[in-house]
Amino acid sequence: MKTTNIGFIGPGKVGCSFGRYIAESGVGFSVIGYYGRDKKPEELAAKCDLLFITVPDKNITEVWTDTAENLPERSEPLYVAHCSGSQSSEIFSPKSGCHFGSVHPILAVPDKQSSHEKFNGAYFTIEGDEEFLAVAEKLMTALGNPFSQICADQKLKYHAASVMVSNLVCALAYEGMETFKDCGLDEEFADHAWRSLFLENAGNIASLGPVQALTGPVERGDAETMVKHLEALTGDAREIYLILSRVLIETAQQKNLDRDYSKLRKLTK
Repeated sequence: MKTTNIGFIGPGKVGCSFGRYIAESGVGFSVIGYYGRDKKPEELAAKCDLLFITVPDKNITEVWTDTAENLPERSEPLYVAHCSGSQSSEIFSPKSGCHFGSVHPILAVPDKQSSHEKFNGAYFTIEGDEEFLAVAEKLMTALGNPFSQICADQKLKYHAASVMVSNLVCALAYEGMETFKDCGLDEEFADHAWRSLFLENAGNIASLGPVQALTGPVERGDAETMVKHLEALTGDAREIYLILSRVLIETAQQKNLDRDYSKLRKLTK
């Protein structure tokens, strides 16, 4: 069976980690190189069957356009993809003999050194034209990663959802961490305490789902405690508490269908 040669334009965190994961999996797909600033991208592209453009989102279209202008004629099709969660394959300008798509790991990639290990078992979404999807499905199946097709017009909403359960959680954890520090607790104790609570709750959410894992004053319908919390908080912390409590009220209502949350709704308007 013919080996599919893969190249990456953009040796950043995602490109290096994904490429290393593919290379170490030994699945009939060969990573033949990366384009950095010391090479011409069209030279790498000419040797590839599948080309990933893993530069920052704002640069994908420009990088592909520059590459396509100098791409030599080919006897075999070239499959071109990016790994952006928010962008679709529609950002690629058409090129004869090329098929386009996107392959996005639903995964936080913090560095180039060890993040490739996180790709094992990670979920992916794929999107693109029919010919590209066939190649992407072949790659994902060979790697053994769970994947699903997504429509191009749903990428932004999908990416926003990913941000909510990943990046925005960092902001929430940071705000909680800083508020813990403001309570007069020993700094080392406070640091261990919030991490322990965070990890335990994350485990509950992952195993039970956010509705059944919900506990605390909102779930109990405890308006008196909420009033006192709002009096104790100021600035962004108070605003975050209010906004997320509105969501929690509706979450709690799903868990406790017969409980009256009208007082909490009035408090958080």
